[in-house]
Amino acid sequence: MKRNSTTRRLLLLVALVLVAGLVWGLAGALAASSSPSPAPGKVVLKIGWTAEPDNLNPFVGWANSTYEIWAINYDFLFGFGLSGGQPTLDLAAQFPTKQNGGLSPDGKVWTIHLRPNVKWSDGRPLTAADVAFTYNYVVKNNMANLALATVGITGAKEIDPTTVQITCSQPKADMEHIFLPILPQHIWEHVSPQVAATTYANKPPIVGSGPFYTVAFKKGSYVEMARNPYYWGKRPTVDQIFFEMYQDADTMVSDLKSGTLDAAWGIPEAEFKLLPPQAGIHTIAYNFFNWDYVDLNCSSSPDSTGNPVLRDARFRDALNYAIDRSKLCQIAYVGLAAPATSIMPPNTWADPDYHWQPPAGQAYTFDLAKADQLLDAAGYTLSPSGLRLSKGKPITLRLWSATDFPESQIEAKLIAGWLQQLGLKVTLSVLDRGTVEASLFNFKGKTFAPDYDLYVDDWAGYGDPGQTLTAFTTAQIGATNEPAWSNAAFDKLNAQQATALDPTTRMTRIRQMQQIFYQQSPQIVLVYPQYLEACNTSRWTGWTPMFNGRGPVFMTTGGVESYVNLRPVSSGSGGGGGAKGATIAVAIVVVLVVGGAAIWFARRRRRIQTEEA
Repeated sequence: MKRNSTTRRLLLLVALVLVAGLVWGLAGALAASSSPSPAPGKVVLKIGWTAEPDNLNPFVGWANSTYEIWAINYDFLFGFGLSGGQPTLDLAAQFPTKQNGGLSPDGKVWTIHLRPNVKWSDGRPLTAADVAFTYNYVVKNNMANLALATVGITGAKEIDPTTVQITCSQPKADMEHIFLPILPQHIWEHVSPQVAATTYANKPPIVGSGPFYTVAFKKGSYVEMARNPYYWGKRPTVDQIFFEMYQDADTMVSDLKSGTLDAAWGIPEAEFKLLPPQAGIHTIAYNFFNWDYVDLNCSSSPDSTGNPVLRDARFRDALNYAIDRSKLCQIAYVGLAAPATSIMPPNTWADPDYHWQPPAGQAYTFDLAKADQLLDAAGYTLSPSGLRLSKGKPITLRLWSATDFPESQIEAKLIAGWLQQLGLKVTLSVLDRGTVEASLFNFKGKTFAPDYDLYVDDWAGYGDPGQTLTAFTTAQIGATNEPAWSNAAFDKLNAQQATALDPTTRMTRIRQMQQIFYQQSPQIVLVYPQYLEACNTSRWTGWTPMFNGRGPVFMTTGGVESYVNLRPVSSGSGGGGGAKGATIAVAIVVVLVVGGAAIWFARRRRRIQTEEA
């Protein structure tokens, strides 16, 4: 009896230990994350996204998520604000005008006073020398990734520690709208421009003056940012931000629902429509200066491999009538997009609204019969077998989309079908983005030689409307001008808008440029898709939307308001608390199980001892 009782007790003890072990294992599984565990007592914000930064070096990176990190890590002279059109004061202490002496009478010299006592995240002072260094580094070395922002600037110099003077060759209308992060001279003066433009990784910790600075970047996993203790502005409540990378968007949405994430960006359309607002999840669908398009290789370079028919504006004009934009919206985006017209979406660049809308008689509609007629009239006739010919040979076009952009794959498939109905031979391929970009910006030695025909992708314009259009000028061929298109009238208008300090005059020039681009169609604009994001409002307050309340609360690639304004609804919430809460709950279960087992054993032992007595 004694031996049997001992055996039963041992077996039960083993079972309870196993249960406890499984429970603790469950706790570990629930708490597991691609990012490290935050320190106790820290207020932590966790955001999921499906497109991580490609490179945190401001002279190399390109992805939207990369721009978001830069905007949080670094300051600008002028911020981008919540309206989408009007700048705000960032490092600059006031807006320069001719009246206050900040802008010279000829509009070419800007004298900008800085906020006093600003420090970098490593505690060193930020002065006008840093600002002058940054501008000169870009201008004098023609740093391609940011060169568009400094067009017209000839140089900058420090007047005193809080005053910088920037000189331009002509009036610069976009001076207060450019995306040019101010870099610490004591870091970047040791990096050669050649290395900075190619291989420099900008490894964390990344010194900046923004509200947070980057402390870790694990490719394919997460970006970690910590509150900048020296930030000049409002002190954020959030201590740490983790941007979590998800290969599977559905898993990201599940983590948002469970509370493991506080916000998510890149939500699939079908999942977005099912997110429950009653669970404290606020969903936002918004356009952010972005459009989907088909790039057409218009390069006149003898080394370009693009089909020569794409250089003919009449051919490109006909293709516009072969695309059903409404169907693209419905099938590729489940209705969460709008048919596009010009390359500048409406209701984004505002005050004034720079968007140009083609009159009804000029707007492209879906009309395959008209596309056929236009191709015939341009000399691209059909053979007896139904193939469209150019100089007696069938026209074959390579049509590409990207592996990381599923909507573009759907769009490309539909477009291929419509083009084939015109008698065009289309070879459809889905390629990784690196391969595509290498082909779009291919060089043979020093000769630009784009190696593609048609490519479906999306693009988000710059914060300034003029910079967005400047990207397609002749000077930008081989850089931002993906179609490698050149038009003298477009270039002339661009030079005029760039120097027009009067907003109304500038708006007129910019709308004229859009009209030329629309009619020439080096890039066929497809749809205005809506970016899809969601945030938790049951645990967080302070989410601050752009576009006067109808835009994003994060992923604004310029605004930091939400990151600064956010605070937990209750003091006990640290954000990203789903897994943490589950861990605590499971720990309580373990305590109860082990405690109950101890009581049971104590009682059982007393009973056995009584029996044995």
